[in-house]
Amino acid sequence: MIPELNFEIREKDIGARIGRLEINCKRIETPTIMPVINPLKEIISIEELHKDFNVEILMTNAYILLKNENLRETVLKKGIHKFLGFDGVIATDSGSFQLMQYGNVLTTNKEIIDFQERIGSDIGSFLDIPSLPDTYKARAEEQLELTLKRAEEAKYAKFVVNAGIQGSTYLDLRKKAARKIGKDFQLCAVGGIVGIMEDYRFSDLVDIIATVKKNIPLDRVVHAFGLGHPVVFSLAIALGCDLFDSAAYALYANELRYMTETGTKKLNELKYIPCNCPVCSKYDLELKELEKNELIKELARHNLYVTFEELKRIKEAIYEGNLWNLLSIRMRSHPNLLSGLERLLKYNKYLAEIDKITNKSAFYYLGRESKHRTEIINVKRRLKRVSSNNLLNIPPFGFVPLELTEIYPFISTITPESKKRDDIPHSIPDIKKVRAMMEYQFGRGAGELISDNAIIKKSRKTGRMRWIYEDNELIASIRASDNWILPKEKLAKRLHKRFPYPMLRVVIDEEAVPFIMDGKSVFCKFVLDIDKNLRCMDEVLIVDVNDNLIRTGTLYLSPREIVNFRYGVAVRVR
Repeated sequence: MIPELNFEIREKDIGARIGRLEINCKRIETPTIMPVINPLKEIISIEELHKDFNVEILMTNAYILLKNENLRETVLKKGIHKFLGFDGVIATDSGSFQLMQYGNVLTTNKEIIDFQERIGSDIGSFLDIPSLPDTYKARAEEQLELTLKRAEEAKYAKFVVNAGIQGSTYLDLRKKAARKIGKDFQLCAVGGIVGIMEDYRFSDLVDIIATVKKNIPLDRVVHAFGLGHPVVFSLAIALGCDLFDSAAYALYANELRYMTETGTKKLNELKYIPCNCPVCSKYDLELKELEKNELIKELARHNLYVTFEELKRIKEAIYEGNLWNLLSIRMRSHPNLLSGLERLLKYNKYLAEIDKITNKSAFYYLGRESKHRTEIINVKRRLKRVSSNNLLNIPPFGFVPLELTEIYPFISTITPESKKRDDIPHSIPDIKKVRAMMEYQFGRGAGELISDNAIIKKSRKTGRMRWIYEDNELIASIRASDNWILPKEKLAKRLHKRFPYPMLRVVIDEEAVPFIMDGKSVFCKFVLDIDKNLRCMDEVLIVDVNDNLIRTGTLYLSPREIVNFRYGVAVRVR
């Protein structure tokens, strides 16, 4: 039986997602890192990894176990989980790293797949062929063809296959590999990128990851093979990477190198210890005086603390909706990282399709990249819907109708030397504001659905518009966090009548209709069709196959994600 991987998105920002990954009934929150354990040289014990770092998933090398006569029979007898003493998810590598390092391995693809099945790997790999950066294209093509042939041999493996996508720095080869691997496997690994990372070629790294992401279904879990340094996490995660593996924490410790979220330092060159993790708090500068073996272990622990701290910081940014702000700060740690951020902007239209249309955090202008953020793409597209003679220049969005200045992102944009907008005329009637907001949210003509006798009530505390009534009936509320309009049944029916199918609609399977009528959320697997022009966090009309209006709700994912996913919530029903 081929094990199934279940993955659903819980929170998202730009192309990043906090996900719930389930493998063999074991759940992991992503993005996360798999600490790499060398079975021949364990620096930090697995017990410590579990207890001190709450590690849910780790990685070890099946090739080393296979070729070591002393270990092979033991791990075959016990199985990998009992052998390592770890009941979480265990991923195993096939020897591809050794193949890249030494040019040859003493095993075959079928043998290493069989060995991983026999030892009970949760996640295993086939023996893909990593191409070095900038290798001759003919050579890269030859290696890719062999990789794809070996992938075919792994399609029915009895573990979740960590399927390597190769192609060196040739994006057409990466595209070809991504489409084939993405079609056949649920876990896609971007391989052959360690050398690019080590050379600080972050622009090339962005191109490779973006090319892979654009050519695989969005429900695929993406593993950035060998990216274990926190300096690059925010960039890779913003593009949609979910899993990382790290031997860097140990390798750097062996070289007495001290990791930070912005780079790496040589321990003996530090005058101060710039960290308050348990290791650094305990030793401070005395860390340098430890006996070498103890020093290596403690440095490895510090490196892991920094690694997990940065992942938590990124996840908090995703949750709060300000990953762009963190990116703008992190990518200024090194000129090449800044080049990577600038290259990411090349893919802003793609990312805008899957990003949220509104957010709960302020829009901070933190540099020239802010002019090209995903919000800018979506905002300029929507501004074309709204006609107004009253315009205000709001950098970096340009001229915005005054009627819209109370909604996200205009109300919460902070630029250098931002001033209070006391110059904004307050004479614009609330009814004109609401009509413009309707056009911006739902489309040209939506403002006409608010009648002249509508009464708009404001919050006593903030003075902002909060409710829209007609004939003493509440037809819409206005969300406090972003001032977006949330239609009630009466207004939803008008929207349904005004805009023809498939506009504003999420079409659900008949099987789900009774549950949705009862107020349950719409799950991806029950969505039959969706308006492709919608964006995550839009207010939508939920209809059946005959276009009967069932409910309204908030789109929880982008249309492209909903089409691809079988798991998770598509619409939060109101």
